[in-house]
Amino acid sequence: MSNVSRVFIGVDLGDKRIGLSKSDPLGLIASPIKTIPSVNIDKDIQNIVEFANECEAQKIIIGLPLLMSGEKGFQANKASDFVKLLSDNTSIPVQAEDERLSSKEAENILSFNRQKLPTKNKPLDSYAAAIILQRYLDKINRG
Repeated sequence: MSNVSRVFIGVDLGDKRIGLSKSDPLGLIASPIKTIPSVNIDKDIQNIVEFANECEAQKIIIGLPLLMSGEKGFQANKASDFVKLLSDNTSIPVQAEDERLSSKEAENILSFNRQKLPTKNKPLDSYAAAIILQRYLDKINRG
């Protein structure tokens, strides 16, 4: 196995908060890292790029909130626009990943672990980002 690091970061975009996650150096396991406030598009892009650079990320995975039908709605179009802007502001590749039900799954995991569900200051968004990233990692590591 090579010693090349395959660190990826996951991003769960929200109107009020942004969840951030990171993979292990082998690109196998995603972990929730932190939740930051969503300020404005320029500051949000700056914060995500800084986080990606700190992590020495090889790729940024952004959650794409598709409708249950698989179609793009308003939020998915907004996320797609963000992906384009982020791509224009970093040399790190940026990719959208289906995030349907990731927040619900994060709630279920936290609930199963008998933790109180997060409030505005707790990490639900970072857990959702980890789920988005883990789905991506599972997909690329299947082969």
